[in-house]
Amino acid sequence: MDHEYDYIAGLSADEKRIFVESFCCMVYADGNVAKEEIEFLKGIGKLYGIQEQEIVSILKNMKKEAVMERVATITERTKALHLVKELCYLANSDTGLDDREIDFIIDVAEKVNVDSEKLKQINKWVLDKIVLQKTGEIILETENK
Repeated sequence: MDHEYDYIAGLSADEKRIFVESFCCMVYADGNVAKEEIEFLKGIGKLYGIQEQEIVSILKNMKKEAVMERVATITERTKALHLVKELCYLANSDTGLDDREIDFIIDVAEKVNVDSEKLKQINKWVLDKIVLQKTGEIILETENK
C-alpha cells in the first residue's frame, strides 16, 4: 500500500492551504502553465481538501512574497521535506525544469531550512519515481490511457 500522502492528515487547514498556495505559485514560476500542471493542481487540491474554485482564487490573487512569508511558517522538518518533494514533482510534471522553477524551489527550500544537498536528493528520488512509473505504464501497456 502506498503511504506517500499520509502526511497530509497531519497538516492543519492553514498548512494545507500554504502547500497549495506554493504549488500555485510554482505553476507560474516558469511563465507557462502546462496542462499537466493544471491537472496536478486539481488532483492535489482534492488531496488537500481545497476546492477547485479556491485554487482559481489563489491563482488569481497570489503574490510570491506573501506565499514565501507563509511558507516560512512551515517549521516541522517532515512537513518541510514533503513540501519540497511535492514542488519537485510539480516542476518535473511538464517537459522539464525551468530555471525559474528551480529558483522557486531553492527559495522555498531555504525558507523551510532544507539544505541544497537534501534538495538534490529529493529531486533525484522524484525523477527516479517518475521514470519508474512511466516504465511501468509501458510494461503494462497502460500508457496514454
